[in-house]
Amino acid sequence: MKNKFTDKELMAFADGELDNLHTSMDILSVLIDKKKGYEELGKRLQVYTTTRTALLNTLLGEKK
Repeated sequence: MKNKFTDKELMAFADGELDNLHTSMDILSVLIDKKKGYEELGKRLQVYTTTRTALLNTLLGEKK
């Protein structure tokens, strides 16, 4: 399942801004059902969720 989802799609998904419901459900389906490639997808998605959190904390002035 290598790169079934683009980086742009994963970034939008992590930000809650992915406007394609079908793609959002596909991402969730892989992660929840632990389908083939879910670990790789989880790691790719974690990059965006981690950087999103760090950016928000920086903008809000929190130290975490």
